[in-house]
Amino acid sequence: MKNYYSEDEIVLCTYIARFGRGLLAEKKVATFGKRPVSSVQMKVQNIAAMLDEKGIPRNSDITPLSGKTTGESGRETDWPIVEKLVSMEKADIWAKCKEVLANDR
Repeated sequence: MKNYYSEDEIVLCTYIARFGRGLLAEKKVATFGKRPVSSVQMKVQNIAAMLDEKGIPRNSDITPLSGKTTGESGRETDWPIVEKLVSMEKADIWAKCKEVLANDR
């Protein structure tokens, strides 16, 4: 059975893709979602690739990973969730991340 990412996990991964690892890293998301760090890293990279395709600024330290060859469009898995977050300011997304993490007790 496929272990899909929750909306909360997508919020956390989108924060990393957009703003980097200064306040939040893949290891914390992996602990939150009970999945391997490598899986979270790939999800962050997939989100970075989606942001690139849409022309949305993101953190340059994150290497995008679309799963497609150069010139092809990548999958837009979870784009409806990511799209809601791209218009939010950094502080607002960070507040949402803190709320998500606080509920994981």
